[in-house]
Amino acid sequence: MKKILLFSISFLFPVINADLKLNLDNELDLLIPKVIEWRHDIHEHPELSNREFRTAKKIEDHLRSLGIEIETKIAYTGIVGMIEGGSPGPTMALRADMDALPVEEKTGLPFASKVRTTYLGNDVGVMHACGHDAHVAILMGVAEYLAKNKSDIKGKVMLIFQPAEEGPPEGEGGGAKMMLEEGIFEKYNPEVIFGLHVTNIPNGVLSVKSGPAMAAASAYRIKIKGVQAHGSTPWSGIDPIMATAELIEALNTIVSRRINIINNPAVISVGIVEAGTRNNIIPEDSLIMGTIRTFDPVLRKQIYAEIEQIAEGVALGTGTDITVEFDVGGFYPVTYNEPSLVEAMIPSLEEASPNKLYESNTPVTGAEDFSYFVEEIPGLYFWLGVNKPGEGLDSANFGERTNVPGNHSPYFYVDDSALDEGVRAFVNLINDYPIKYNN
Repeated sequence: MKKILLFSISFLFPVINADLKLNLDNELDLLIPKVIEWRHDIHEHPELSNREFRTAKKIEDHLRSLGIEIETKIAYTGIVGMIEGGSPGPTMALRADMDALPVEEKTGLPFASKVRTTYLGNDVGVMHACGHDAHVAILMGVAEYLAKNKSDIKGKVMLIFQPAEEGPPEGEGGGAKMMLEEGIFEKYNPEVIFGLHVTNIPNGVLSVKSGPAMAAASAYRIKIKGVQAHGSTPWSGIDPIMATAELIEALNTIVSRRINIINNPAVISVGIVEAGTRNNIIPEDSLIMGTIRTFDPVLRKQIYAEIEQIAEGVALGTGTDITVEFDVGGFYPVTYNEPSLVEAMIPSLEEASPNKLYESNTPVTGAEDFSYFVEEIPGLYFWLGVNKPGEGLDSANFGERTNVPGNHSPYFYVDDSALDEGVRAFVNLINDYPIKYNN
């Protein structure tokens, strides 16, 4: 059951005790070069979900060197660190995700990934195409600063380094859901959690959306079975590729023609199409996989029903056998930012990046398994712009088409000059939250 925090009206005009922030400007000059070095190293050596062994060891060694109490191997490779402050107060959690994506990097950076591995039976490149390398490096930097200044912390800080945010391999479990199932909240009892995500908006911009901030996400898989035949005599078989083409075309009509999304956004995308082994063979099988993004569980069920209806119609019309599966590899709920918490902490974010705070009114159709954490306790999740200075200044809206490559692109780029805003934001939130809460 989600806990609800009630903030007093004094949060609108808080007087902030800046003890923890007194040394921040001076220490960042020495700390940020380390953060950049950590990020480059992690970027060059990316690891897929539930396989973040090198990354976890790097984090473990760093936290131990700071004298931070840690627990390892949570949900396979996850780590929790605990820092006890110098005076009583709440337990506050900070979270960074660690995993990379099956993407071949094309940035040309000197520290670009050259890692390759096998994913879903295919040889693939591996890249931090979503910026989790930056998340880890930022939280490592925050951990170092907090450990050195822990006497000024009011309460305790829980550092969560989470594996498998992009989704665990099917059948393994993992990510935030598994960390919770293994009891990290029951054991450490945080009352609030903060998280950030880098993206292709202007350099140093911090963007936050109150209430429903990111969509629920589920993956679907459609298997099409036909009858294999020689490509020269297609009438002697049943062609699953033709049925696949019909399915893809029809799936694209669900959002555009079959449901009302005027006040309720939804997205259906196809991400995988597999069929065939040779140019002159009509194969027996084909496969489609994709993602569904929604904010309304009723609408999501309607979309599921529409997909099943389309599949039945295509199967009848083509003579194929078609099966549909939903929530393949798990399901991510809506990521919800507690409105009173957002309102209370806006000044802390503004201070971290003066004149660069963007309060969005538009939810994002991306998804996050940070959502599992905020189903349990109030949380605040925000975006950090990492474009090169001067790029993408036309808009701070995530997901708009720009000339700057976005998350999951093989060209996704993190400009190191924006990392200090991430460190500042986390430190400000940890300093300011106990003061505002106690008011």
